[in-house]
Amino acid sequence: MDRSSRRPPLGAFVALVAVLALGPLAVLAFGRGGGSGSSGPPRPHDDGTLGAIARAGGCRLIEYASLQRTDPTTGGRVRNERIRARPGSYVGRPAPIVRAQLHALMHGAVLVQYRPEVGPAEQAALGTLATGPTIVAQNATMRPRIAATAYLSMVTCPRADGPALRVLRAFRDRREHFAQGF
Repeated sequence: MDRSSRRPPLGAFVALVAVLALGPLAVLAFGRGGGSGSSGPPRPHDDGTLGAIARAGGCRLIEYASLQRTDPTTGGRVRNERIRARPGSYVGRPAPIVRAQLHALMHGAVLVQYRPEVGPAEQAALGTLATGPTIVAQNATMRPRIAATAYLSMVTCPRADGPALRVLRAFRDRREHFAQGF
């Protein structure tokens, strides 16, 4: 058998070279398809499940690819393991300190927070979300009127009506124990 019959066809070699040369350029030009390895500003989540529930309830779901400085918090560095916030409703009571809330979040808690102008009826409705590892508390420094956060994930809502409460419940149920791997 001569050597020329064992060589791959020239067309296959040219195609392989073209793919290897143009592949990285295509990734740079068109991106990676929104994979979790990208960084930068938050993007609305479009997974068709929790994202669809959020949109239907008039809320906005944001997932972060990496730690970002957010208010309310979606993650960070815990500097003192002894500072902890107990799960439950803090409606009508002082909220736990931010570091304690962050520590709870990093261990899988969901934080449901509301601005001071949220009325008593909406606060009471939000308080019903405090089951399992969930903390419901006021946050005077955040921009959204109502927000729920878990590790690297946030949903914001303009009100606490029936559709928004369905969104917040779904977020809580799907994101509790959604913590940083220790």
